[in-house]
Amino acid sequence: MGARKLTKRGIKRRAQIIGTAFTLFAEQGYHGTTVGDICDALGVGKGVFYWYFESKEALFKELLQSSLFQLRRAQHAAIEGIEDPRVRIECGIRASIDFFRADPGLLSLIRIAARYEEFASFVNRGQQIIASDTAVHLKEGMSRGTIRRGDPQLMAHGILGALFHFVEVYFGTESESHNGRPQLADEAAAFCMQGILESAPLPNVPPRLS
Repeated sequence: MGARKLTKRGIKRRAQIIGTAFTLFAEQGYHGTTVGDICDALGVGKGVFYWYFESKEALFKELLQSSLFQLRRAQHAAIEGIEDPRVRIECGIRASIDFFRADPGLLSLIRIAARYEEFASFVNRGQQIIASDTAVHLKEGMSRGTIRRGDPQLMAHGILGALFHFVEVYFGTESESHNGRPQLADEAAAFCMQGILESAPLPNVPPRLS
């Protein structure tokens, strides 16, 4: 479907559909939400939905891509103008925690998408991009001698994996869940940073007995 030039009223209606769908997807899941549910919540017919979106799948993909883009933008805004790569990484971790705390429905959307083959590639692609962003800062820190030597891509995925595990465990879609754990950003940042900062080498691990 080609892009339509929308009037101000059309832009507003499209945004209403997106907002309503976002809420329903987060609460009911992808397959638990129908086009009819979205239209009923808005009090409009299905023809209105299909004027703006060719399918429920197309709408969900747009929501997912937008959410991942917003996460990356929040991370970039948090590190803008910071010279030290270690501080940039820590600020990016904290910005990610704040991002999901502000709207845990975004985490729900990503969680839902990861379960379905037709959407998992979008999540994987978004995570690869964010990991690559992080790897740039890791490489810079390694060149300065302030971050331990290692594979920056693997280390970046380790940070990302830990971060998503923290928010997965402690943030839900209910306000009482995401308003708790005020120390989560501190703990997540401390945990991830401890794994990458330059320090004395660990003692050799003895070989396992067969």
